[in-house]
Amino acid sequence: IVIGVVGSHDATAYHPDNDRPLRMPEEAEQWSSELLSDEGTTVEHTFEIEGVYDYYCSPHESVGMVGTVIVGKPDAHDQPALEEPQSSLPDGARTELADLADKVNEALGHTH
Repeated sequence: IVIGVVGSHDATAYHPDNDRPLRMPEEAEQWSSELLSDEGTTVEHTFEIEGVYDYYCSPHESVGMVGTVIVGKPDAHDQPALEEPQSSLPDGARTELADLADKVNEALGHTH
């Protein structure tokens, strides 16, 4: 993932090590970038495990600044990122994560 920065943002995995529920493959390494505010600064993360990963911007999670990355062509079953967003998450994040999960399910051909 590469994020260009305008304003103050970061990219942080939904993972218990980051005080959030798991919304990525269990066996994958979690990540958390520094808070960046210089225009044009980027953050890079290399994904080693196939799956669906949700991440958030720490300062803006409550307003729904979240994202999803699909790595490879994972089976949509048993992907924590495709489960109903946890009630402990801010409303804005829950709404956006649910919308993203619908789009990911569709992209993976997993519709009911």
